[in-house]
Amino acid sequence: MTIQVGTRLGPYEILAPIGSGGMGEVWKARDSRLDRSVAIKVLPAELAENEQLKLRFEREARTISQLNHPNICTLHDVGDGYIVMELLEGESLADRLGKGPLPIEQVFRYGIEIAEALDRAHRAGVVHRDLKPGNIMITKSGAKLLDFGLAKSIVAERNPDAVTVHKPLTQEGTIVGTFQYMAPEQFAGVEADARSDIFALGAVLYEMATGRRAFEGKTRTSLIAAIIGSEPAAMRSLLPVAPPALEHVVAQCLQKEPDDRWQSARDIAEELRWISGAGSQAGIPIDTAIKRKHRGSLMLGAAALLAVSTIAMSILYFREKQIADRVIVTDVMPPAGLHFNIAGNQAGPPAISPDGRYLVVRVAEASVERLWLRTLATGEFKPMNGTEGGIFPFWSPDSRNVAFFVLGTGLKRVDISGGVPINVAAAASGRGGAWGKDDVILFSPGTLATLFRVAASGGKVEAVTKMDGGHSSHRWPAFLPDGKHFLYLAANHQDSTGATNAVYLGSLDGSNPRLVINTPLNAVYSRGYVLFVRDTTLYAQKMSLEGALSGEIFPVAENVLNDRGTWRGGFAAQPDGTLVYCFGQSAQWSRVIWTDRTGKELGVIADHDHFWDVQLSPDRTKLALGIGDPSRQIWIADLERKTRTRMDFGALWAGLPVWFPKGASLMAAVLTNGGFSLVERRIDGGTNRVLMSHATKEAGGAGIGGTVSPDGRTVVFAVDHGLWSQPIDHPEQVARLTPETSNAREPRFSPDGKWIAFVASEGGSDNIFVTRATDATQKWQVSERGGAQPSWRADGKELYYIEPQNQLTAVPIDTSKGSLQIGNAQPLFPVTSFGMARVYDAASDGQRFVVNRTPQDDSVSVRYMTNWENALKR
Repeated sequence: MTIQVGTRLGPYEILAPIGSGGMGEVWKARDSRLDRSVAIKVLPAELAENEQLKLRFEREARTISQLNHPNICTLHDVGDGYIVMELLEGESLADRLGKGPLPIEQVFRYGIEIAEALDRAHRAGVVHRDLKPGNIMITKSGAKLLDFGLAKSIVAERNPDAVTVHKPLTQEGTIVGTFQYMAPEQFAGVEADARSDIFALGAVLYEMATGRRAFEGKTRTSLIAAIIGSEPAAMRSLLPVAPPALEHVVAQCLQKEPDDRWQSARDIAEELRWISGAGSQAGIPIDTAIKRKHRGSLMLGAAALLAVSTIAMSILYFREKQIADRVIVTDVMPPAGLHFNIAGNQAGPPAISPDGRYLVVRVAEASVERLWLRTLATGEFKPMNGTEGGIFPFWSPDSRNVAFFVLGTGLKRVDISGGVPINVAAAASGRGGAWGKDDVILFSPGTLATLFRVAASGGKVEAVTKMDGGHSSHRWPAFLPDGKHFLYLAANHQDSTGATNAVYLGSLDGSNPRLVINTPLNAVYSRGYVLFVRDTTLYAQKMSLEGALSGEIFPVAENVLNDRGTWRGGFAAQPDGTLVYCFGQSAQWSRVIWTDRTGKELGVIADHDHFWDVQLSPDRTKLALGIGDPSRQIWIADLERKTRTRMDFGALWAGLPVWFPKGASLMAAVLTNGGFSLVERRIDGGTNRVLMSHATKEAGGAGIGGTVSPDGRTVVFAVDHGLWSQPIDHPEQVARLTPETSNAREPRFSPDGKWIAFVASEGGSDNIFVTRATDATQKWQVSERGGAQPSWRADGKELYYIEPQNQLTAVPIDTSKGSLQIGNAQPLFPVTSFGMARVYDAASDGQRFVVNRTPQDDSVSVRYMTNWENALKR
């Protein structure tokens, strides 16, 4: 059977390919009866055409469909040559292990879930026969087992001597796949039973904890010999802090004789649960440690790990005993059912308090993203009220306050004991801050800003650094212990990874900075070292307080988040030797889709890229797309022909596209080292026309983007805290529309050209307002709880905007009587906010939307390390 998009298999409509394997192709499909998405596996022709094998397959499939368990992929239906399964979103355990071993807490969590799923199957008389990381999916709800008993049983039926071998991992001749997880008795032709699955489970647990396979070989013969006659390397030789009880469980699974193994997967689940509970209190991760070269310290540390049961008790124990050469590494998990948001323009890595007692991190909830506070002494995680939309947090020196930015609003601070956040300074799109002695805060207020200083209580804002050397941004300041000098990154938007990007040592007195190191990412100072990320490795090198580097460069941690879109490594450190870093790599990609008014996905326009802006052409046949990270370009997607064409605006960064009325040209915000310009370009080519050019580097004054009137004659744009109107053919007639105090931005002409919707900061928060295009002295407030990214429906009868909780909202608008009548706001669905990007647009009737949507990314976890510099002595 030839399968393609649009093919119908019974009640199932094929939507998109998912993958292929030994048992056929897998497709995403829609169940037209229940209106749900499913996965369909189409069987190979040779299997589907063999009636005996097909009957055997269908009989076993129906048996497996009775396995109702939360950690087993549900089999919904069996058809003529296909099976219908639950559609899972996540990544395979094999893909996850490609990034390194799992945190020990995840080893226990997923290990328990896999064992319980196996137990459920075994009690129903079903043996998996092919348990391996590739048949385990890691989803938001936990581990899910796939392909229960199907592939291996059919392969064996067709050829009793055959062994399933899957694609090589590295090079031809390497034996991988089923071989590496098969029990010894299977090579002797003995029928696999539940104990064979238990052997495979032991191999999977070993690999989850160590990142290494239990048995390896360059040839089939050497691999089989290792499985039959050799023991895997001791887990503690690869993971020094592997609990002995865990190693015992794995060793018992991997016994050569089936009778010597665990006889029940349920027993394994209970053992893992007991070990996990013995090593931690509820919800608090088990401590892990890096082996030290001093035997006495190692034994004392091991004794401490046995004596204490929580993360903070371990830390306090070591501090009280002043065991300075001990390194403790602890995984920090997000609150139950939620996930961290720690990469990108609206995120930021976790920040550790100077006293080492607290961690603050941005957490994504169902309808809001805000900062959460973790108390390390108790493991308690709680949201910080008033920090909705908070990004790039940093601490006060006394560990009592957290400062943070809110896009478009500014720099704020909040007491961790509670209370209302205090506004400190304007900052259109903050890029990092540091809180030094004498309550001085050093911060970068925007993407094109230098560094400024302000009192922690607010007040006068003063420039500290000056832009030179071809740089376009100063960001991520970090104070040295004297509270006067600081490190900061000077970045160049026109050469985002080039040699001009560097970390400098500056001073609050404004003296000339000193070049410390050429790097496209930030750096911090801790315990006599400068810490910085290259690629995905966190390094340390000796640095004097004058900024002079010396000695060897040491690796501190591997697989550390490199958030290249913001020029930042995912780590933070304190002078006492505590370090927190993000382990793993965020997806940092998104997909552009059609949705209805409830947010239900209707179709995919573009997938798996660094998408930003999405703006439909006036006739809704084309889509302007911002693509790229950290450089960004505008592309035109033809929605009918399914093609994509790049628009050349003559710069490495172009965003915020706006269509001219007839759809023949686009206006975009173009970034150079001199600031932002608004540039027009025809979609069929030709010469670019600069409509407006303005430097936007003062604190809080940056506002970019614009809107074109429906007659194509006027552009309204936002700079210097307000809106300006300019005839396109007479730029000398530019005039301010709104007062400077309004901090107005994001203008949007109504379809009839008589009204302008915009964002303005009044009373400390952003809201949506509407004013007349010809007279801005009067304005109407549309939103009540804040808003951004206003947009009109094609007939002007509805206005859309995004609330601070990232909720797309619609408001009816009536201008038929010459005045503005505002209806009741209607929440539509959650969207993802990307900072400087227009992430949605509406179809003409407002019943469908184009949305730039990110997947929830659980691949990045947080690790906390004490006495990090002692890891350099290993």
